[in-house]
Amino acid sequence: MKFLNRLINLIIILSIAAVLFFFQYLLFVPFNFHSFGFIFELGILLILLILLFIRLRKGRNKEVRIEPLVYAAVAMAVVLLIGAIIGGPYTGGLKNYKNQSVIKEIDFETIPEFDQTQVQLVDKNTAEQLGDRVFGTLGSDEVSQYAVGNDWVQISVNGTLYRVTPIDFGSFLKYMATGTTPGYIMVDCESGDARLVRTEGMKYMTSAYFGHNLYRHLFFKDPTALLGTAKFELDDSYQPYWIVPVYSMTWLDKTEDIRGVYVVDPFNGNAQYYDVESVPAWVDNVYPVSVVYRQFSQSKRYENGLFNWSKKGVVEFTDDYAYVQFNNNVWIYTGVTSVGKDESNVGFAYIDLRNGEISYIRRAGAEEYSARSSAEGAVQQYHYTAIFPSMVSVKGRPTYFMGLVDGANLIKNYAFVSYENYQTAATGATVQEAYDNYLKLIGETRKDTETETVSFEVVGLQSYVKDGNTVILYMNDKNEIYWYDLSNGDLYASFIEIGDTIDVKAKADKEIVEFLRAE
Repeated sequence: MKFLNRLINLIIILSIAAVLFFFQYLLFVPFNFHSFGFIFELGILLILLILLFIRLRKGRNKEVRIEPLVYAAVAMAVVLLIGAIIGGPYTGGLKNYKNQSVIKEIDFETIPEFDQTQVQLVDKNTAEQLGDRVFGTLGSDEVSQYAVGNDWVQISVNGTLYRVTPIDFGSFLKYMATGTTPGYIMVDCESGDARLVRTEGMKYMTSAYFGHNLYRHLFFKDPTALLGTAKFELDDSYQPYWIVPVYSMTWLDKTEDIRGVYVVDPFNGNAQYYDVESVPAWVDNVYPVSVVYRQFSQSKRYENGLFNWSKKGVVEFTDDYAYVQFNNNVWIYTGVTSVGKDESNVGFAYIDLRNGEISYIRRAGAEEYSARSSAEGAVQQYHYTAIFPSMVSVKGRPTYFMGLVDGANLIKNYAFVSYENYQTAATGATVQEAYDNYLKLIGETRKDTETETVSFEVVGLQSYVKDGNTVILYMNDKNEIYWYDLSNGDLYASFIEIGDTIDVKAKADKEIVEFLRAE
């Protein structure tokens, strides 16, 4: 009988250890009362500890009074219940709900004129297709050991938009066989150029195991932190880092915010914490999009009080978004619609993902799906699908800009659609062609057609492919770069060599429109 009692006690003790192992080591549940996982874990541990306490008392032939334990359990449940209620919008927390978002109403005229470097020309689906192609350059042995990550995070590096994702471990056995991953894949969101960048030795990964798992590594460093989803980013020298947001909560998971981030080196695991105000300038993704959406929705829901039965002034973001770039920072664009989900937007917003601030523009117009349908209708013979658009300024007019993809998720056309009249839609095989066609539709002319004649010696020469056309770059002795698109038809451009002196007519952006040659 004693053996059986000891065995049962041992099983209870092992069960306590198993609960701790499961919640902390496997699930990384933080020791934080704002985590419902931790509260659930405490409930299980409390039951096991009470059971063990009773058995130990009985084993020593001591009286066991259940009442104090029941009272203690009820008291703890009451405290948790009060904590779950107090601080809600109806129990003193309305101010927290109303003031979650930092919303600045701005005029659309403050948005800079369209520049294709502002917007993503490659969305996540297209990036995945391009990334899968370059992944094969690893070689057959390495391809079998690794997998392309699912991150495809949108970042800005030195003024250029990229989609990036790490190369992950393929499985547990492959992690055990290799221990490190060989690099990452980056896709230029303007040109579509995809590159596999080798950075041997990355081992602190979200796909790693044991102490090299990124979340487990951070849990043991800061076991009380409420961690968000890690983002894979590059600094200005293209070195990879993990950016992991840290949440702050009011009461029990009622209103949430981001108080800072961990920046983690995937090579050595070095983790540096930064408050939101001191995050390094190269970090683009501090605020998760889901947090910004939730904050805005709750702020607008309670803006006109608790009992706004008519839902006056209640608006919310549309259910998708696109990335844009302002001042070398990544923002997102999304529409703002009434909660009635009608066929139009009441405005739109740009959100700075570094600080969560929302720039809100009140302006009625077409919602995104109407604009997409209009763009698809303009090229209906090809059966292209429009990706979610960005909002850009064309001659001061709010205009949807989007790519049109084929069945393989590769961009084949581009479209501009008027926000105020979505039937005004122009497409083109290149961004410039679509832009020029749109200007004609809205009765505008380009102001960059004026040219000047310049003469210089070519000291540098390079070519690259843009939108399927070969572009040649010519550098002069002032490090100024002039360029010519061979699709314009003058083959003389391809015979120019370093050391030649050329006379050209060029526009303000240094595009060569004509080569001047002696008769």
